[in-house]
Amino acid sequence: MVEIISNGEYKSLEHRAVVNPEKEQLSIAALHYGNKNAQIGPLPDLLKTNKALYKTIPAEEFLNLKLSSKLDGKHLLNQMKI
Repeated sequence: MVEIISNGEYKSLEHRAVVNPEKEQLSIAALHYGNKNAQIGPLPDLLKTNKALYKTIPAEEFLNLKLSSKLDGKHLLNQMKI
C-alpha cells in the first residue's frame, strides 16, 4: 500500500524467509485498515508534479483484492497500475 500511496517513490519488497535449523523464527502477519470508505491511491500532493502510476479505488475494494489475490509476489501492485 505504501508503494501505491507514494506513487512508486517507496518500493514494496517481497517477503522472503530463510529457514535457520538452529534458531526458531516466528512470523506474524497483521492487517490494519481504517475507514472502509477511504480511497487508496497516490496522494494528491505527489500528483502535482508527476502523473499517477496507480489507480485510486475504495479501501473496501482494495481489501477485497488483497484478500482474494494469490501469494504471488507483486501481483496486487500490477493490478493497481494504470
